[in-house]
Amino acid sequence: MCCIVEGKSIGEAYFKALDAIVNGKIPYWYLTIHISQPVLDTSTNKLISSLDIRDWLDVINVGNKVYDSFIKFKFSKPDSWTNGYLGIHWINGRIKDLLDDQGNYKKSLSSGFSFDQLKAVEKRLSARDRRGNRMHGGPTNALVCTVFLPDEDLKAACLPRPRTSGLRCLTQIDFKPKKDKLNLMAVFRSQYFDTKAYGNFIALAMLLYKMCQNTGYKPGAVVSTANNVTFDGHKKSLYKHLSASIRGSI
Repeated sequence: MCCIVEGKSIGEAYFKALDAIVNGKIPYWYLTIHISQPVLDTSTNKLISSLDIRDWLDVINVGNKVYDSFIKFKFSKPDSWTNGYLGIHWINGRIKDLLDDQGNYKKSLSSGFSFDQLKAVEKRLSARDRRGNRMHGGPTNALVCTVFLPDEDLKAACLPRPRTSGLRCLTQIDFKPKKDKLNLMAVFRSQYFDTKAYGNFIALAMLLYKMCQNTGYKPGAVVSTANNVTFDGHKKSLYKHLSASIRGSI
């Protein structure tokens, strides 16, 4: 049985996956989601310094009906970044985790090893030969960033009594250039699909947009694979809330 869900917008792909999970259409213990147009403004000319999703709605293809409904849903616990309970707070928390300098994911990418991984990828993607042709190589070229830190995450996970909280869920980001478009592939070792997944997809789309701005590519797809899909207690209630608001149209 196939575990790939496809959608044009982030909201379409997210709700399709949630619907398939709740109604038993896919074996969701692992899941790949392909978002074909996560970015609306492919010109990448708009400069945005804010990390608040409300300032990105003209750029990121959130899927308006899903977004308008998700941001109003109240979760049973607050997001650790924003301390807010609503969906909007959880979205902004996921953005900060990936893009804010103090975010767990951002710190892994910028200082988890001996160099800034995103800067290295940016330099490679920006390189041009004397004729102005891109020099990134083929689509399998190594443009991979490692987020899961073995000396922190794996060491903690291997203790006799594993520390299940605080381990990084995002393990890898892989940038895939195809002609003039840049795609982003992400792998999660585990992912809460109610509280975190939608915001994670938005944050990845923002990262893709920023990388394209700096390298001259147009934004392509975001593809996310979760090796373990789970829920933080809101599977049915969130689905009911989104379904009532969307009414069959995304």
